[in-house]
Amino acid sequence: IALEDYPVLPVVTDRARAIFAAGQAAGNNPHVFSKIGDCMTAAAEFLTPFGGDDYDLREYGQLQAVVDFFAGTPARGEGFTADSFANPGLSTASGFNAASVLDPTWADPNWCRANESPLACEYRASRPAFALIMFGTNDVFYTEAPQFDYYLRSVVLETINRNIVPVLNTFPTRPEYPEKSLLFNQIVVRIAQDYDLPLINLWLALQDVPNQGVDTTQTIHLTWPEDRNTGIFTGERLMTGYTFRNLVTLQAFDALLRGLGLLDA
Repeated sequence: IALEDYPVLPVVTDRARAIFAAGQAAGNNPHVFSKIGDCMTAAAEFLTPFGGDDYDLREYGQLQAVVDFFAGTPARGEGFTADSFANPGLSTASGFNAASVLDPTWADPNWCRANESPLACEYRASRPAFALIMFGTNDVFYTEAPQFDYYLRSVVLETINRNIVPVLNTFPTRPEYPEKSLLFNQIVVRIAQDYDLPLINLWLALQDVPNQGVDTTQTIHLTWPEDRNTGIFTGERLMTGYTFRNLVTLQAFDALLRGLGLLDA
């Protein structure tokens, strides 16, 4: 698998259409998505600005329709007010890998039931239509390829079984493990192929960002602007990892929502 052969933005596959339709019949909320991942996803710099007013799309103003589609819809029940952009998620945390989200040990006791995994808890509490899934940064350190394949497939299958559309992401190369990062990203692509799922090729998108958007002093984190506002899409700011990932993620949702007929073509 040559990662550069796969486009940055996803397409709506036949499987994704079927999963989405089944989710709507089951009562999943089309205006809610879940974040599933490690510190690169758990960080406040990822998408959070779009849950408020502190963002500026600049030349990408057409993405306002995506922001409006998800903004303001509470991402959980029981009096929770944060929308999907601002919601930190119950299945994303610093240090997580693909196995962690399946382990009830790491579930939030304030929201999760006994013996409920973080992933199952997130899906029950949020009832999302979509799940952004990105693992690999910690996995290359903790696991080998067969285990990564097994656990990521398990995450994907649980997502599909709950009629939630998995949106897989390749991840930026971890500088200490370039060959293993490549192998694990090839596994991500293969899983997307095997289940006919949308794929965001973040690895490719970040090729022109310095150090592929990775903070070289803390290689498990992406970079951000000095003021840490990653919701302003200017040229200089888009040379930071989180800002560029935010742009690509909104563009990916734009493609998915339009492909599903949820936004005007």
